[in-house]
Amino acid sequence: MLVRNGWCATVAIVLAASARAAPPVVGDAAEFTLITGVDAGISVGTMRNVVPVPGPGFAGPVFDGDRLAGTSDAGGAIVFEGDGEPLFAPNAFGALSFTFRRGTIPIPGGSTVPILGIDYLGGPLLDLDGNLNNGSRSLVPVFGQTPVVILGTSSHVDFSFDWVAGAVELARVDMTSTNPGGPDIQAEIATTVNVLAGTSNNGTPGDPINPSFDTRLGALTAFPGASGQLHGVYRIDELGYEIWQDSIDPFSSTPLQLGTIQFLGTFRGWLVTRPRYGGQFPTLSGEGLGGPLWPAVNADDVGAVIVTANGLQGGSTLITDGSSRDRFSVCQPAPGPCNGGMPLTDFGGDLGAYLDAVVVPLLSADQHSFVYLESAGVGVNNSNDPVFGDTNAADVVIIAASLCGSPLNGGSGDFDANGVIGSPDFASLHQCVGTEVADFDGMCAPGDLNNDGAVDLIDFGRFQTVFGLSVTSPACEL
Repeated sequence: MLVRNGWCATVAIVLAASARAAPPVVGDAAEFTLITGVDAGISVGTMRNVVPVPGPGFAGPVFDGDRLAGTSDAGGAIVFEGDGEPLFAPNAFGALSFTFRRGTIPIPGGSTVPILGIDYLGGPLLDLDGNLNNGSRSLVPVFGQTPVVILGTSSHVDFSFDWVAGAVELARVDMTSTNPGGPDIQAEIATTVNVLAGTSNNGTPGDPINPSFDTRLGALTAFPGASGQLHGVYRIDELGYEIWQDSIDPFSSTPLQLGTIQFLGTFRGWLVTRPRYGGQFPTLSGEGLGGPLWPAVNADDVGAVIVTANGLQGGSTLITDGSSRDRFSVCQPAPGPCNGGMPLTDFGGDLGAYLDAVVVPLLSADQHSFVYLESAGVGVNNSNDPVFGDTNAADVVIIAASLCGSPLNGGSGDFDANGVIGSPDFASLHQCVGTEVADFDGMCAPGDLNNDGAVDLIDFGRFQTVFGLSVTSPACEL
């Protein structure tokens, strides 16, 4: 379970009283691997222009479209625009998850113009000390060492779920990302590591440094859909986070500690699970998931004091409102910059239909759940680079899948744990009928299908309805 030390009994009160309460400490969590494999080497979407057009430096066209990969508005080939050869080509892995960084660059006369950059999230994890055999990992670059891929790993976010209390906790973030760089940008800037705030240089998770934003705790609500018949679909809301992003460049202005850029925001979205028996994901098209309706940044956050990562830039800074052409409080009309990209036009604008057509076919047979999360948030730039000078915003989309599945209220009927309800399980059930689940050291627990503490004729009847079916992996809970 997610819950420790009685927190389960108070979670509803905590959520109602403050969406920004400090989270409890938890141990393990379910790993959700970022999904890749769509439109590799291609920009996210069709072009829109960041005003003014044309502008100096980076201002001008941005290929962010509807901010979803695998749609018909995919952009053209994306190439690295800086100096040298990056560790990975931009969007080398075909990302479905992205960070859209909004910021500014200075221009003569003391003014600024808005810019937007895209990081393509996903791919293998990295060890930046270049040595996989020294018993430790480094998330900060080591001078003279070439970062190496940790074989068999993938970028991931980890969650804990409390199905009874209706809560979800963000426990870990460990993601690699690529970007196209820019004029005169060194190649190492085009690869970044992304972790949850407070993470140490060796990857050990830490506590929030801005707990009023970084709650790591959200609401989890069962969603019956427009049909009223959906099962295993849950709405996620008010999941606060702070993610740190750092390049692999040993010559950056902040090479010795994590937290060069801090992204703070609130995720909302969906958790979708396979049914415990049968194995097919529910059809989401037409069930009222809506579109990718990006929330607006809370203008009340402008002026908030933010603790900076590892004491950078004096230890604290303020959230700014951005340049005059890109403010939280005055959102530019299209085609100017604003939270979120263009509306989803494919699939009738239905996010559920998009997930059915693009995401579900990418899942392997042993992946039994996935999340779609979106956020519009604020940001802090702790580097001395004037590009993205104040990094005043960061929109994020995360699409990731896990081996764990939906909760099961009772035993599975799979006594021999081979993933199929078969004749050996029937024989075991027959021996257990009439017993309490605590008998025989709990060996009869799989037969308590209605979770009433006993194995009886009611369970026998339910067993008949699932005989011959496969059983998904254990539920995503601790």
